[in-house]
Amino acid sequence: MCPFLQVAAFVDKKYQILNPDEHASYLRRKYLNPYDYRPEIVQEALLQIMSSRLCMAGRLRAVFIRTDEGILIRVEPQTLIPKTLGSFCNMMGNFLYSCLYYSIIHPYSWFLSSHPCLSLLKYSINFLVELLQKFSIKSKGGHGKKLLRLIQNPVTDHLPVNSRKVGLSFSSPKAVQISDYLSDANCHENIVFVVGAMGHGKIDVDYIDDLISVSGYPLGAGTCLRRICIALERKWKIH
Repeated sequence: MCPFLQVAAFVDKKYQILNPDEHASYLRRKYLNPYDYRPEIVQEALLQIMSSRLCMAGRLRAVFIRTDEGILIRVEPQTLIPKTLGSFCNMMGNFLYSCLYYSIIHPYSWFLSSHPCLSLLKYSINFLVELLQKFSIKSKGGHGKKLLRLIQNPVTDHLPVNSRKVGLSFSSPKAVQISDYLSDANCHENIVFVVGAMGHGKIDVDYIDDLISVSGYPLGAGTCLRRICIALERKWKIH
């Protein structure tokens, strides 16, 4: 799973993924740090996972992306991630556009729940949210399998029951060799790795079972995930 910051906004009448190269002026006008918006980190993380032998061998179940706004996206292993940042931003921008309405509706949910006379309006909004949660990008061939879809929080509802959730952080006092850590893992557990896909900061979630550091140096999300994939490939003898 890759948590990352709010990434999209209307710029020049178009819903776009924000990045420091194209939208630095826009972000500074909003008193925001352009370097907090790094879609290339998410793209690189996904490319590292989806192009790994681990994924090709069918040992990856899914990737979950959660934005700072609470939007939760499930990415299936069969998804082809665009290799250019422009194409990736276009794909994610079109997808996240559907989530805009949910982010507008959600802050008023407390008001609706406390006013019974607005039950009809509440029903209409819940129906719209339900439709948005079914929004997905499907594959062109085969049976139109959903490759990228918006799902309901919390992410723990979508994880295997018997799973160990491991967070990665450079600041963790528990430094490990990832190959040794995985060798000692219970073979009957499903391992879920939580990696922060942002320029700086650390993951802040309350559902992880263990927090580890895999290097004495700060590493990017893509590098961490590549190390994990290689270690699992060796553990399971995937060549």
